[in-house]
Amino acid sequence: MEKFSKWRDSGTGIQPFLQPVPTRTQRGLVLSAFGLVKDYIVGPLLAGIRLTALATITVVDCATNALGSLLVIPSVKRAWSRCTRSLLAALALFILGFHWIDTKTVGLQKGRRTSKEVRQRGQKKRQRNVRSGDIIIANHISYIDILYLVARYNPVFIEIDNATTYARPVSMWSALRSPARQTPALLQAKDARPLKAITEEARIGCLGPVVVFPENATSNGRALLQFLSVFEEVENQDEKSTIHIMAFKYPFQSFSPTFSVGNQLTHLFRLGCQMYNSLVIRVLEQDEAPRIADSAMFCDEDAEPVDLDEAVKAKLLQLSRLRMTKLTAMDKRDFLAFYYLRSKGYRPTI
Repeated sequence: MEKFSKWRDSGTGIQPFLQPVPTRTQRGLVLSAFGLVKDYIVGPLLAGIRLTALATITVVDCATNALGSLLVIPSVKRAWSRCTRSLLAALALFILGFHWIDTKTVGLQKGRRTSKEVRQRGQKKRQRNVRSGDIIIANHISYIDILYLVARYNPVFIEIDNATTYARPVSMWSALRSPARQTPALLQAKDARPLKAITEEARIGCLGPVVVFPENATSNGRALLQFLSVFEEVENQDEKSTIHIMAFKYPFQSFSPTFSVGNQLTHLFRLGCQMYNSLVIRVLEQDEAPRIADSAMFCDEDAEPVDLDEAVKAKLLQLSRLRMTKLTAMDKRDFLAFYYLRSKGYRPTI
């Protein structure tokens, strides 16, 4: 759309904020008739059933949280929250049609490996687990990302200050609502903390891994936004944290599960109209992920220090197979302001 041409990246020609649309194809009479029945009869009926089920899950989540708040022993309370939240998030994904999530562990290094290297990699894959206080770095293209991460890890989500790169933890519900909302450009000084303080707190309290979306905003999955230099500040580097990198992708034919702008309820309804939805996750092999111990702060004097931000960017670019635009989270804020102004003052709900 020409009215949004300001937010089309000049280098790639990609508009990373608008909702993706399917490729137009010619369909026969029978397929067209079937499509009309699916879109206007079966789909809305299915979506109504699914939204009712999701509303029930929301009530159950509130009830289990209230019950968990009555537990006295902290470890029992955390285990209760982790189990119930993960189970309910997995159920929500299944209800929305994500019946099978294709997760692939990917190695980016080229060349043939010796049998010893293959055995070592196999052992590392078996040993690979994400612990409390670790850092998960990923692209962010939908609220479905959040549901998956909760179902799989029940992590700590954070919101990052665009200037200082300090952060503050946010709730799961806040993270679910964030894709189409204008995240603050700056956080209040009293709320912003170094990433290391958050990872240490998560490790000590067994709160789960910490999720970092380096773009600090959602895109539509067609390209990556510029990354914040999260690890440039020494206070954000926790040597005890292991970095895990993953990339989300939503293959689609009719309606895309990616969500970066618009009415979230409408998107959820249209998503529920589809018989099934697809999610592909590519996870970087752990021995290829950047290590905080290799940064200039912690590496040996005779070793070449690693620029963590550049290393993370390079790995996620390769893993996601996407191009990077010159647009930033601040451009996304400007885009949302313009989009909702054009929509006569509409603001995202949920």
